[in-house]
Amino acid sequence: MTVRIYGFNWETYAQRVMPAFKLWLTQGDESLIYPLYIRTRCFREEQFLPPAMQALRTWSRARAFVQQLPQGSHTRREYEVLCSAETFTELSDSYVHKHPPQLYQNTDALRAVWGATVAEYCLSCFLFPHLQAQTQAVPELHKPQETDLSHGDIFSLLQSAGFHELAQQIHYQSLTEKGEDIDVLSEEDDEEDDAPEIHGTEIGRHPATLHLRGWLATFSVRAMALFELLACGRRRLPFGYRAGEPYEDFVGYLTPDEVWQFSRCLRHVQAPGADEAQANYELFFQPSTEAARTFHMIDEVLPEHADSLLAITHKAAQHGLGLLCSN
Repeated sequence: MTVRIYGFNWETYAQRVMPAFKLWLTQGDESLIYPLYIRTRCFREEQFLPPAMQALRTWSRARAFVQQLPQGSHTRREYEVLCSAETFTELSDSYVHKHPPQLYQNTDALRAVWGATVAEYCLSCFLFPHLQAQTQAVPELHKPQETDLSHGDIFSLLQSAGFHELAQQIHYQSLTEKGEDIDVLSEEDDEEDDAPEIHGTEIGRHPATLHLRGWLATFSVRAMALFELLACGRRRLPFGYRAGEPYEDFVGYLTPDEVWQFSRCLRHVQAPGADEAQANYELFFQPSTEAARTFHMIDEVLPEHADSLLAITHKAAQHGLGLLCSN
């Protein structure tokens, strides 16, 4: 299964998508969630099912599931936490919280509705027509030039003072003034029926995530931990995760603040060359000799997709976006 990373519109997710799920789960009110869902690709695809199979549609199964959910005071509080993007995020680290908020029944259909809605309204994909050239240019962006340094200081001060939205607006305005060669596909594109499908940025297949995790650990433990929350299943999702299933395969995310921290940790990091990474991977499988006997773990193999990870992380941070991962 290919692991992909997308820009994540956290503002839309926290202020539009999850409040709709909260109203649905706590009060059985579909007035917000249903208008969102009927515009998703999942809903459009299932319109081709024959009437006799209507009960098998994702929405029909999810609606039946929600209708039979218990509605006691304790469970309603659990639903509220699940549907609060900020509160749930604080409790979603499975390394810290052994029992994060969750629904204990089988939630396949509800998870698919959530994933389809997120995919329709919250994904932003950066298109890198010359990824290799841009990756090589990343160190140039962080040279101590007067203009970039001044802008970086302003951004850091605003972030530390809690003015996150203002910092993000300044970042976006700066990029616009500089004429950055970046295309961003986000929820504004859903106004067009023929908008291109968002495929995300590929960072390889398993065990590519182990390569990236170990490589990040050599630079920053915080960077490694944030990557675990994003791509390694450390962060629980509100309605769970199922690998390889359409609309159910989102495995983790980072908030805009976490992406900004992630980008700061990696601001001076350069990705290894593709040839070097491939040679290192092949060396890992060669039998050790008496002359060069070392203990080499799979996590210590150089990653081939580090340039993609660095590129999307820095661009997401500049645009004030989160990151979302699927596999």
